[in-house]
Amino acid sequence: MSGADPGTRAQRQHLLRVRGRSVAWVPPLLLLVAIAVIDSNTTGEFRIISWIVLVPGIAAAICGVRGTAAFAVLSLVTYIEVDAAWPHQDQTGLPDFILVAVGGALATTACAVRVREERRMLHMRDVADTTRRTVLRPLPTPWAGLDHAAVYLAADSEARVGGDFYDIQPGPHGTRVLLGDVQGKGLPAVDTAAALLGTFRESAYHEASLAVVAERLEVRMRRQRQYVTDLGGEPARGVERFATAVLVAFPPCGSPGGHIEVVNFGHEPPLAAGPAGVRLLPPGDGLPLGLGDLAGPGAGAESES
Repeated sequence: MSGADPGTRAQRQHLLRVRGRSVAWVPPLLLLVAIAVIDSNTTGEFRIISWIVLVPGIAAAICGVRGTAAFAVLSLVTYIEVDAAWPHQDQTGLPDFILVAVGGALATTACAVRVREERRMLHMRDVADTTRRTVLRPLPTPWAGLDHAAVYLAADSEARVGGDFYDIQPGPHGTRVLLGDVQGKGLPAVDTAAALLGTFRESAYHEASLAVVAERLEVRMRRQRQYVTDLGGEPARGVERFATAVLVAFPPCGSPGGHIEVVNFGHEPPLAAGPAGVRLLPPGDGLPLGLGDLAGPGAGAESES
């Protein structure tokens, strides 16, 4: 599983740090000094001191609220000092003073809004990551006699959590693996994935027959859909939610024979890698979870060496 990516704010702070110390204040300070020096060394016909209004604007994008407010005040003071050093006829005067003052105030306000939204975004990402770790529990490596690896990439990069699900459940009857994807996205899909995983973790441990585990998953999908319907959710508006999945059973360690069982619920067939190369396992004729009524009896399990 992929870990949580750093937030936008964390990435920016990392880029503006040298030896662990923040240097976000350096760009606006250099700009302030450059404008003051250039304005002091040009003729009265080319005054650029009013450009100093850009300093708090840049600070608002990369500094905190206090830093932006400090640059707003420093820009105003610098403007007054540099402009006062010129002869009266060359001074930019009150209009540009108001421009710098208002620009600094607006920049500080914008920075406060930016910081608030960044905190809100990071909080929502933490909630999404916590939800994902709750639904897709961390799996030890190796576990239950299996070497495994997984990367979770939600279709909506901003949501960071979706309807994809997977799990490994060891038990007295061997190790069972479930991999699937719920139709749709968002919290309803996450809710359905959590329901299926909960059923899988219990039935895969207790049930000796993989066909019974598959039946339990099908029943759970129907119950979940009925539950959402009773709440007035998506199925009540004609949306039949389903899930494609593949269920794999590995025999207990030390048991005779080397066969695995596969039940495919409309999912892409898994690949089997062996000495002879990589091959597709039989896709089977199973329908997605929630649509089993269309095929009559439950799907059968395919045995593979």
